[in-house]
Amino acid sequence: MYFLKRNFKTIVVYMLSLGVIGTIVAFFIVDNTYNYEEYYSLSEPLSTTQEDELVIKLNQEVNSNFDNRLAALNYSPDSQYLQLAISGATSDEISSIRTKFNEILDNNDVSHQENIDTTITPDNQIIFKIIIIISGLIFGLMLGYIHSIMDKRVRTDEDVDVYLNQKSLGTF
Repeated sequence: MYFLKRNFKTIVVYMLSLGVIGTIVAFFIVDNTYNYEEYYSLSEPLSTTQEDELVIKLNQEVNSNFDNRLAALNYSPDSQYLQLAISGATSDEISSIRTKFNEILDNNDVSHQENIDTTITPDNQIIFKIIIIISGLIFGLMLGYIHSIMDKRVRTDEDVDVYLNQKSLGTF
């Protein structure tokens, strides 16, 4: 019990400092990503061949530039809505994908109306950020504990009483 009384501040300082570092790393290093959906209203229905061509061009020109498949295309022939769904992309990637997709639609002579319905939901990777912060706190706890164990200095009269089992006569 005396160990914690003597070294509590040191352990807390290590935990807080590495917790702050973990928070900074989680905030600045881990990118914020978003899930994005945009609906396009088509003036005339797409044939199956046109839909397949759009999917192929989307995969070739957009998804091939990224490590994982970010963009997907869904078409509803009943309502004549074309949905562009982007998952796990940064805001810059979303604008780039939208621009390329609009070029694909224009190149295939698909007459459409943009921004019928747009949904953007943040995918903050909150679990990953929490893991980084908690690991910083745990690492700080371990470093503070190790530092306290290795500190063999006698600093107070109470240290003399506890470690040497002697009463102190006075202090300087």
